[in-house]
Amino acid sequence: MVLILLSVAVLMLPGLLVARAAGLAGWTSLGAAPLVSYGIAATAGPITSFLGIAWRPWTMLAATGALAGACWAMRSWLRRGPAGSAAGGRTPPKPAADRCADRIVAAGVLAGAVLGAVAIMRGIGGLDAVHQGWDAGFHANAIRFISDTGNAAPGALSAINNYEDDAFFYPNAQHVLTSIVGQLGGGSPVQSLLNAQMLLLPGIAGLGLAVLVRAFRGRVALAASVPLVLVSFNGFPYDLLSRGPLLPYATGVALVPAFMALLGEALARRTTPIVALTAIGAAGLLAVHPSTALTAAIFTIPLLVHRWRAGRPVARTAEALTLLKVGVVSAIVGLPFVLGAVAVGEVGAVVDWPAFETAGQALGHLLLLEHGGGGPQLWLVALLAVGVAHVGGIRQLWWWLAGAGVFGCLFVAVSSTDSPLSEALTQPWWNDRWRFLALVSLGLAMVAAHGAVVVGESLAGAVRRLLGDRAMTPRTALGGAMVAVLAGFGVISNSFYVPDNEQRVSANYQGGPTVTSSEQSAMRALAEMAGSTGRVMNDPGDGSAWMYALEGVRPIFGHVIDPATFGSIGRDQQLLLSSFHCVDSSPAVRELVQKYDIDYVFTGEGYLRDDFSRIPGLEDLRMVDSLELVYAGAGSAIYRVRLAPLADESATALACTRAEPDQPVRIAWI
Repeated sequence: MVLILLSVAVLMLPGLLVARAAGLAGWTSLGAAPLVSYGIAATAGPITSFLGIAWRPWTMLAATGALAGACWAMRSWLRRGPAGSAAGGRTPPKPAADRCADRIVAAGVLAGAVLGAVAIMRGIGGLDAVHQGWDAGFHANAIRFISDTGNAAPGALSAINNYEDDAFFYPNAQHVLTSIVGQLGGGSPVQSLLNAQMLLLPGIAGLGLAVLVRAFRGRVALAASVPLVLVSFNGFPYDLLSRGPLLPYATGVALVPAFMALLGEALARRTTPIVALTAIGAAGLLAVHPSTALTAAIFTIPLLVHRWRAGRPVARTAEALTLLKVGVVSAIVGLPFVLGAVAVGEVGAVVDWPAFETAGQALGHLLLLEHGGGGPQLWLVALLAVGVAHVGGIRQLWWWLAGAGVFGCLFVAVSSTDSPLSEALTQPWWNDRWRFLALVSLGLAMVAAHGAVVVGESLAGAVRRLLGDRAMTPRTALGGAMVAVLAGFGVISNSFYVPDNEQRVSANYQGGPTVTSSEQSAMRALAEMAGSTGRVMNDPGDGSAWMYALEGVRPIFGHVIDPATFGSIGRDQQLLLSSFHCVDSSPAVRELVQKYDIDYVFTGEGYLRDDFSRIPGLEDLRMVDSLELVYAGAGSAIYRVRLAPLADESATALACTRAEPDQPVRIAWI
């Protein structure tokens, strides 16, 4: 619990301080807080690396103080402008806060955050559990690397697995901020840091949607209901956490609603501090995951149509100029991430998930929320049907639904066709239907929550007619009806689908096969032998990449590598992968052993995928004279490298051949 609270504090407090200094207040400042915190990490992290300053809690604190001070100074200076002018930085007068409404919305946000966290925690089984998916090891290693070295530059993560690629880039704001939690947490296990971040996603997204509703003058009942309804959807965040986990992407998706609310505030007020704050938030979104920044840009198009269709030309021009300022400033403060995203943008085309159903089937699965093989979420579908029938009641949010509709179309496209056009349009999202489904879920949650409000209104009207209009006020009747409707939905949906969502998350928390408890024991033994110097030869497909995150031992392969791409990895890695077992007779392999200070070899017992097998370079190691078996247990083995005199040839059974290395590949964000 302490680690979770610490994660919340690091996520919320820096951004909230800067947001308040810039002039935001109320729900908008709360919703923007996580986004701005990531923006602080995105802007300050590369700067500290460039200056040779380690990324530590005190540097995060200094960066927060500097940004807050700059925003406050801008507000103070601009207040000297003409009274009431936009340039003067004065906040437009607002009616007195409705404290009761705020408490109701806060209760809904908190309830949704807790319910979502419970579903995820039950699926995880415990904060110290190791996620068995493809991307988990890389994310864990990235956090460990930043904590150990203090290097927060996005290109610095090449040290994990792409150290032969000078042009490597990875958006690292999520890892940079999480490393602060780890440093403040007194050496918390890295897997616990990852899992704690996952627990926060339902709360971040629910808060963002509630803030979005309030920012666009939506009803209190809708703002309070949408966080609870959202956590029922399988598509976000549970499916994203089960696959990968796609944690940076899921974090970016969760931040999009708050960013849109912040952008709306910037367009309306147009003050310099708010514009700067929005630009910092945009840089944070880009640095968490570039495709979510593009997602926000797509949502911005219907937002502008919504604002400009009845606006005056002068206002349109002013807002267009404000939007341009946000874009320019965000590109400047997030320049390392802009350049990196552009440099590796073509790599997304390497990943192509094949279509597997017709467009009609994909649309049916989307509308019935039946996309993961667990059956349709019929009670959510019922709320959606009511919401769609009365969608005119949320016309102020039609632009949000329109944006979600775009991603719904892309979901159908990637599910049903492999056409070049479809692949080109969906490339920034890795041609992955699950990523689009998460975005659609944010729109569907708004419609379903509106459906719940419509049912609540009908129930409240019936109660007042039965008891008499004077028996209770309309607000009291609606409040009681909404509690009854949401409670009833919770009952008939089996606790807001918590067991179903728990099961989805737990699919990759089964104690193996990637990293088993016995493999963790072997890694601890390895750490005692090898220490933290040099690198350990390992198999990229057997989960041994986790040795760095768990025990601080640097592997040759710090991330999973698909066998289909073995021919495009770094030259040194390719030679070791194919021919390490030829160390008795190969001068080239021996040169790499010396270059990377390889004193130990580690092999695990299981593989990430059923079709993976031992890499050629680690086959038949017992036949290698230069290796001494020093540990064997439950399928794991550790060998000490003791180079024997160079032989003319290795054992015949090893079939030693020289690798044919190709150019290194630049991996895109995951």
